[in-house]
Amino acid sequence: MLHLITTRLLGAIPVLLLVTMAIFGLLRLAPGDAAELLLPDDATEEQVAETREAWGLDRPVWVQYGQFLGNLARFDLGESYRYRAPVFELIGERLPATLELSFYALLLAIVIAVPLGMLAALNKGKVIDAIVSVLSISGVSAPSFWVGILLVLFFSGYMNLFPSSGRLPYGVSAPTVTGFVTIDALLAGSFETFFQALRYLALPALTLTLAMIGIISRITRAAVIDAGQEEHVFTAVAKGMKRRSIVRRHLMPNAAIPIVTIIGLELGALISGSIIVEVVFSWPGIGTLLFQSISVRDMPLTTGVVASYTILFIALNLLIDIFYVLIDPRLRSNKA
Repeated sequence: MLHLITTRLLGAIPVLLLVTMAIFGLLRLAPGDAAELLLPDDATEEQVAETREAWGLDRPVWVQYGQFLGNLARFDLGESYRYRAPVFELIGERLPATLELSFYALLLAIVIAVPLGMLAALNKGKVIDAIVSVLSISGVSAPSFWVGILLVLFFSGYMNLFPSSGRLPYGVSAPTVTGFVTIDALLAGSFETFFQALRYLALPALTLTLAMIGIISRITRAAVIDAGQEEHVFTAVAKGMKRRSIVRRHLMPNAAIPIVTIIGLELGALISGSIIVEVVFSWPGIGTLLFQSISVRDMPLTTGVVASYTILFIALNLLIDIFYVLIDPRLRSNKA
Protein backbone atom coordinates (compact mmCIF):
# COMPACT_ATOMS: atom_id res chain seq x y z
CA MET A 1 0.00 0.00 0.00
CA LEU A 2 2.81 2.40 0.88
CA HIS A 3 4.54 1.59 -2.41
CA LEU A 4 1.32 2.36 -4.30
CA ILE A 5 0.88 5.72 -2.58
CA THR A 6 4.54 6.69 -3.08
CA THR A 7 4.46 5.75 -6.78
CA ARG A 8 1.28 7.73 -7.40
CA LEU A 9 2.58 10.80 -5.58
CA LEU A 10 5.87 10.77 -7.49
CA GLY A 11 3.97 10.41 -10.74
CA ALA A 12 1.81 13.40 -9.83
CA ILE A 13 4.78 15.80 -9.76
CA PRO A 14 5.39 15.95 -13.56
CA VAL A 15 1.62 16.17 -14.15
CA LEU A 16 1.36 19.19 -11.87
CA LEU A 17 4.39 20.81 -13.53
CA LEU A 18 2.98 20.32 -17.03
CA VAL A 19 -0.44 21.67 -16.07
CA THR A 20 0.93 24.76 -14.34
CA MET A 21 3.38 25.36 -17.20
CA ALA A 22 0.55 25.16 -19.73
CA ILE A 23 -1.78 27.53 -17.89
CA PHE A 24 1.12 29.86 -17.11
CA GLY A 25 2.08 30.08 -20.77
CA LEU A 26 -1.48 30.37 -22.10
CA LEU A 27 -2.29 33.24 -19.75
CA ARG A 28 0.70 35.19 -21.03
CA LEU A 29 -0.02 34.39 -24.68
CA ALA A 30 -3.59 35.62 -24.36
CA PRO A 31 -4.25 39.15 -25.66
CA GLY A 32 -4.53 42.01 -23.20
CA ASP A 33 -2.57 43.30 -20.25
CA ALA A 34 -3.45 42.33 -16.68
CA ALA A 35 -2.31 45.70 -15.36
CA GLU A 36 -4.55 47.58 -17.80
CA LEU A 37 -7.55 45.35 -17.05
CA LEU A 38 -7.31 45.82 -13.30
CA LEU A 39 -6.56 49.54 -13.28
CA PRO A 40 -9.20 52.23 -13.92
CA ASP A 41 -9.84 53.26 -17.51
CA ASP A 42 -8.30 56.68 -16.90
CA ALA A 43 -4.99 55.22 -15.61
CA THR A 44 -1.90 56.78 -17.19
CA GLU A 45 0.90 54.90 -18.93
CA GLU A 46 3.17 55.60 -15.97
CA GLN A 47 0.67 54.00 -13.57
CA VAL A 48 0.33 50.96 -15.82
CA ALA A 49 4.12 50.61 -16.01
CA GLU A 50 4.50 50.95 -12.25
CA THR A 51 1.80 48.32 -11.65
CA ARG A 52 3.38 45.96 -14.15
CA GLU A 53 6.74 46.36 -12.43
CA ALA A 54 5.24 45.90 -8.96
CA TRP A 55 3.61 42.61 -10.03
CA GLY A 56 6.70 41.40 -11.85
CA LEU A 57 4.93 41.34 -15.23
CA ASP A 58 7.83 43.10 -16.89
CA ARG A 59 10.14 40.13 -16.28
CA PRO A 60 10.69 37.29 -18.79
CA VAL A 61 8.12 34.48 -18.68
CA TRP A 62 10.62 31.84 -17.55
CA VAL A 63 11.70 34.07 -14.66
CA GLN A 64 8.08 34.51 -13.58
CA TYR A 65 7.44 30.77 -13.84
CA GLY A 66 10.58 29.97 -11.85
CA GLN A 67 9.44 32.35 -9.12
CA PHE A 68 6.02 30.68 -9.17
CA LEU A 69 7.56 27.22 -8.72
CA GLY A 70 9.72 28.51 -5.89
CA ASN A 71 6.67 29.92 -4.15
CA LEU A 72 4.73 26.70 -4.79
CA ALA A 73 7.48 24.64 -3.16
CA ARG A 74 6.91 26.77 -0.05
CA PHE A 75 3.13 26.27 -0.35
CA ASP A 76 2.69 29.88 -1.38
CA LEU A 77 0.60 30.65 -4.47
CA GLY A 78 1.18 34.37 -4.25
CA GLU A 79 -1.25 37.23 -3.87
CA SER A 80 -4.30 37.88 -6.03
CA TYR A 81 -4.08 41.00 -8.17
CA ARG A 82 -7.82 41.66 -7.91
CA TYR A 83 -8.61 40.76 -4.29
CA ARG A 84 -5.26 41.80 -2.76
CA ALA A 85 -5.31 38.65 -0.62
CA PRO A 86 -3.27 35.41 -0.54
CA VAL A 87 -4.44 32.94 -3.17
CA PHE A 88 -4.43 30.09 -0.65
CA GLU A 89 -6.90 31.96 1.55
CA LEU A 90 -9.24 32.75 -1.35
CA ILE A 91 -9.23 29.12 -2.51
CA GLY A 92 -9.72 27.88 1.05
CA GLU A 93 -12.78 30.10 1.44
CA ARG A 94 -14.40 28.94 -1.81
CA LEU A 95 -13.35 25.28 -1.96
CA PRO A 96 -15.92 23.94 0.59
CA ALA A 97 -18.77 25.29 -1.54
CA THR A 98 -17.50 23.43 -4.61
CA LEU A 99 -16.91 20.22 -2.66
CA GLU A 100 -20.36 20.39 -1.08
CA LEU A 101 -22.06 20.87 -4.45
CA SER A 102 -20.04 18.05 -5.99
CA PHE A 103 -20.73 15.71 -3.07
CA TYR A 104 -24.50 16.10 -3.23
CA ALA A 105 -24.53 15.88 -7.03
CA LEU A 106 -22.50 12.67 -6.97
CA LEU A 107 -24.58 11.19 -4.13
CA LEU A 108 -27.78 11.91 -6.05
CA ALA A 109 -26.29 10.45 -9.23
CA ILE A 110 -25.22 7.22 -7.48
CA VAL A 111 -28.61 6.78 -5.80
CA ILE A 112 -30.37 7.14 -9.16
CA ALA A 113 -27.90 5.75 -11.71
CA VAL A 114 -26.72 2.51 -10.05
CA PRO A 115 -30.26 1.12 -9.53
CA LEU A 116 -31.18 2.21 -13.07
CA GLY A 117 -28.14 0.41 -14.48
CA MET A 118 -28.94 -2.73 -12.50
CA LEU A 119 -32.57 -2.58 -13.62
CA ALA A 120 -31.50 -2.28 -17.25
CA ALA A 121 -29.00 -5.15 -16.92
CA LEU A 122 -31.51 -7.48 -15.27
CA ASN A 123 -34.04 -6.68 -18.02
CA LYS A 124 -31.62 -6.75 -20.95
CA GLY A 125 -33.37 -6.35 -24.31
CA LYS A 126 -36.70 -5.42 -22.76
CA VAL A 127 -38.65 -2.16 -22.79
CA ILE A 128 -37.16 -1.05 -19.46
CA ASP A 129 -33.67 -1.45 -20.87
CA ALA A 130 -34.57 0.71 -23.86
CA ILE A 131 -36.11 3.43 -21.66
CA VAL A 132 -33.03 3.58 -19.42
CA SER A 133 -30.81 3.74 -22.54
CA VAL A 134 -32.77 6.70 -23.95
CA LEU A 135 -32.64 8.53 -20.61
CA SER A 136 -28.91 7.88 -20.32
CA ILE A 137 -28.12 9.20 -23.79
CA SER A 138 -30.31 12.26 -23.22
CA GLY A 139 -28.55 13.10 -19.97
CA VAL A 140 -25.08 12.78 -21.47
CA SER A 141 -25.95 14.73 -24.63
CA ALA A 142 -27.53 17.77 -22.98
CA PRO A 143 -25.02 20.58 -22.20
CA SER A 144 -24.90 21.47 -18.51
CA PHE A 145 -25.34 25.21 -19.03
CA TRP A 146 -28.44 24.60 -21.18
CA VAL A 147 -29.95 22.21 -18.64
CA GLY A 148 -29.20 24.67 -15.85
CA ILE A 149 -30.91 27.54 -17.65
CA LEU A 150 -33.98 25.38 -18.35
CA LEU A 151 -34.18 24.34 -14.71
CA VAL A 152 -33.94 27.96 -13.60
CA LEU A 153 -36.67 29.02 -16.03
CA PHE A 154 -39.05 26.23 -14.99
CA PHE A 155 -38.48 25.56 -11.29
CA SER A 156 -37.42 29.07 -10.28
CA GLY A 157 -39.06 31.40 -12.79
CA TYR A 158 -42.29 29.57 -13.60
CA MET A 159 -42.95 27.30 -10.59
CA ASN A 160 -41.13 29.49 -8.02
CA LEU A 161 -40.08 26.38 -6.08
CA PHE A 162 -36.31 26.80 -5.79
CA PRO A 163 -33.98 29.84 -5.72
CA SER A 164 -31.98 30.47 -8.87
CA SER A 165 -28.67 31.65 -7.41
CA GLY A 166 -26.55 31.84 -4.30
CA ARG A 167 -25.94 29.44 -1.44
CA LEU A 168 -28.17 30.85 1.31
CA PRO A 169 -30.75 33.65 1.57
CA TYR A 170 -29.38 37.11 2.24
CA GLY A 171 -28.79 37.61 5.96
CA VAL A 172 -28.93 33.89 6.80
CA SER A 173 -25.75 32.15 7.88
CA ALA A 174 -24.50 29.15 9.82
CA PRO A 175 -21.43 28.90 12.08
CA THR A 176 -18.45 27.83 9.97
CA VAL A 177 -17.05 24.52 11.22
CA THR A 178 -16.57 22.27 8.19
CA GLY A 179 -17.36 24.75 5.43
CA PHE A 180 -20.30 22.57 4.32
CA VAL A 181 -23.36 24.71 5.05
CA THR A 182 -25.67 21.72 5.43
CA ILE A 183 -23.40 19.98 7.93
CA ASP A 184 -22.63 23.19 9.82
CA ALA A 185 -26.35 23.95 10.09
CA LEU A 186 -27.02 20.49 11.53
CA LEU A 187 -24.14 20.82 13.97
CA ALA A 188 -25.58 24.14 15.11
CA GLY A 189 -29.06 22.62 15.43
CA SER A 190 -30.50 25.04 12.86
CA PHE A 191 -32.81 22.83 10.81
CA GLU A 192 -34.37 25.80 9.06
CA THR A 193 -30.95 26.82 7.70
CA PHE A 194 -30.31 23.19 6.72
CA PHE A 195 -33.47 22.99 4.61
CA GLN A 196 -32.77 26.41 3.12
CA ALA A 197 -29.30 25.20 2.10
CA LEU A 198 -30.84 22.10 0.46
CA ARG A 199 -33.22 24.32 -1.52
CA TYR A 200 -30.32 26.37 -2.84
CA LEU A 201 -28.38 23.18 -3.63
CA ALA A 202 -31.24 21.53 -5.50
CA LEU A 203 -30.99 23.07 -8.96
CA PRO A 204 -27.18 23.21 -9.41
CA ALA A 205 -26.80 19.68 -7.97
CA LEU A 206 -29.55 18.35 -10.24
CA THR A 207 -27.90 19.98 -13.25
CA LEU A 208 -24.63 18.19 -12.54
CA THR A 209 -26.42 14.96 -11.67
CA LEU A 210 -28.27 14.65 -14.98
CA ALA A 211 -25.00 14.55 -16.91
CA MET A 212 -23.57 11.80 -14.67
CA ILE A 213 -26.61 9.56 -14.52
CA GLY A 214 -26.19 8.47 -18.13
CA ILE A 215 -22.53 7.49 -17.82
CA ILE A 216 -22.79 5.74 -14.45
CA SER A 217 -25.96 3.84 -15.39
CA ARG A 218 -24.46 2.58 -18.67
CA ILE A 219 -21.25 1.43 -16.99
CA THR A 220 -23.28 -0.23 -14.23
CA ARG A 221 -25.39 -2.04 -16.81
CA ALA A 222 -22.35 -3.30 -18.70
CA ALA A 223 -20.55 -4.35 -15.50
CA VAL A 224 -23.54 -6.30 -14.15
CA ILE A 225 -24.06 -8.04 -17.50
CA ASP A 226 -20.38 -9.03 -17.64
CA ALA A 227 -20.49 -10.30 -14.07
CA GLY A 228 -23.57 -12.32 -14.93
CA GLN A 229 -21.60 -14.30 -17.53
CA GLU A 230 -19.27 -15.82 -14.93
CA GLU A 231 -19.51 -19.56 -14.26
CA HIS A 232 -20.19 -19.19 -10.54
CA VAL A 233 -23.32 -17.18 -11.38
CA PHE A 234 -24.60 -19.97 -13.64
CA THR A 235 -23.86 -22.40 -10.83
CA ALA A 236 -25.83 -20.30 -8.36
CA VAL A 237 -28.79 -20.18 -10.75
CA ALA A 238 -28.61 -23.95 -11.29
CA LYS A 239 -28.69 -24.51 -7.52
CA GLY A 240 -31.93 -22.52 -7.31
CA MET A 241 -30.55 -19.50 -5.43
CA LYS A 242 -32.99 -16.60 -5.30
CA ARG A 243 -32.44 -13.79 -7.76
CA ARG A 244 -32.06 -11.18 -5.04
CA SER A 245 -29.31 -13.23 -3.37
CA ILE A 246 -27.50 -13.71 -6.67
CA VAL A 247 -27.51 -9.97 -7.31
CA ARG A 248 -26.38 -9.14 -3.78
CA ARG A 249 -23.75 -11.85 -3.31
CA HIS A 250 -22.39 -12.40 -6.82
CA LEU A 251 -23.27 -9.69 -9.33
CA MET A 252 -22.70 -6.48 -7.38
CA PRO A 253 -19.40 -7.44 -5.68
CA ASN A 254 -17.90 -8.49 -9.01
CA ALA A 255 -19.26 -5.43 -10.81
CA ALA A 256 -18.03 -3.05 -8.10
CA ILE A 257 -14.60 -2.24 -9.57
CA PRO A 258 -15.75 -0.75 -12.91
CA ILE A 259 -18.56 1.08 -11.11
CA VAL A 260 -16.15 2.53 -8.54
CA THR A 261 -13.78 3.45 -11.38
CA ILE A 262 -16.36 5.50 -13.26
CA ILE A 263 -17.64 7.09 -10.06
CA GLY A 264 -14.11 8.18 -9.15
CA LEU A 265 -13.46 9.56 -12.62
CA GLU A 266 -16.82 11.30 -12.67
CA LEU A 267 -16.13 12.91 -9.29
CA GLY A 268 -12.88 14.37 -10.60
CA ALA A 269 -14.58 15.53 -13.79
CA LEU A 270 -17.49 16.80 -11.71
CA ILE A 271 -15.34 19.08 -9.56
CA SER A 272 -13.58 20.57 -12.59
CA GLY A 273 -16.70 20.55 -14.76
CA SER A 274 -18.79 22.42 -12.23
CA ILE A 275 -17.28 25.73 -13.36
CA ILE A 276 -20.05 26.48 -15.86
CA VAL A 277 -22.78 25.38 -13.47
CA GLU A 278 -21.36 27.54 -10.69
CA VAL A 279 -21.34 30.56 -13.00
CA VAL A 280 -24.93 29.89 -14.17
CA PHE A 281 -26.23 29.62 -10.59
CA SER A 282 -23.83 32.19 -9.06
CA TRP A 283 -22.58 29.48 -6.73
CA PRO A 284 -19.70 30.86 -4.60
CA GLY A 285 -17.21 28.07 -5.34
CA ILE A 286 -13.76 27.99 -6.90
CA GLY A 287 -15.34 27.59 -10.34
CA THR A 288 -16.86 31.06 -10.08
CA LEU A 289 -13.58 32.30 -8.63
CA LEU A 290 -11.71 30.92 -11.65
CA PHE A 291 -14.13 32.61 -14.05
CA GLN A 292 -13.71 35.93 -12.27
CA SER A 293 -9.92 35.64 -12.19
CA ILE A 294 -9.68 34.83 -15.92
CA SER A 295 -11.94 37.75 -16.83
CA VAL A 296 -9.44 40.21 -15.31
CA ARG A 297 -6.27 38.22 -16.09
CA ASP A 298 -5.53 37.65 -12.40
CA MET A 299 -2.61 35.31 -13.12
CA PRO A 300 -1.66 34.16 -9.59
CA LEU A 301 -5.27 33.36 -8.74
CA THR A 302 -5.98 31.63 -12.06
CA THR A 303 -2.85 29.50 -11.84
CA GLY A 304 -3.56 28.68 -8.21
CA VAL A 305 -7.13 27.57 -8.89
CA VAL A 306 -6.07 25.40 -11.85
CA ALA A 307 -3.30 23.85 -9.73
CA SER A 308 -5.90 23.15 -7.02
CA TYR A 309 -8.15 21.39 -9.52
CA THR A 310 -5.17 19.28 -10.64
CA ILE A 311 -4.23 18.33 -7.08
CA LEU A 312 -7.84 17.41 -6.29
CA PHE A 313 -8.07 15.20 -9.37
CA ILE A 314 -4.79 13.46 -8.51
CA ALA A 315 -5.89 12.94 -4.89
CA LEU A 316 -9.21 11.46 -5.99
CA ASN A 317 -7.49 9.03 -8.35
CA LEU A 318 -5.15 8.01 -5.54
CA LEU A 319 -8.10 7.34 -3.23
CA ILE A 320 -9.78 5.26 -5.93
CA ASP A 321 -6.59 3.20 -6.39
CA ILE A 322 -6.43 2.59 -2.64
CA PHE A 323 -10.10 1.61 -2.61
CA TYR A 324 -9.42 -0.93 -5.39
CA VAL A 325 -6.88 -2.67 -3.18
CA LEU A 326 -9.35 -2.74 -0.29
CA ILE A 327 -12.26 -4.26 -2.22
CA ASP A 328 -10.40 -6.63 -4.53
CA PRO A 329 -8.47 -9.48 -2.84
CA ARG A 330 -6.59 -10.19 -6.08
CA LEU A 331 -4.99 -6.76 -6.02
CA ARG A 332 -4.02 -7.22 -2.38
CA SER A 333 -2.27 -10.47 -3.20
CA ASN A 334 -0.45 -8.87 -6.12
CA LYS A 335 0.77 -6.00 -3.92
CA ALA A 336 1.94 -8.43 -1.35
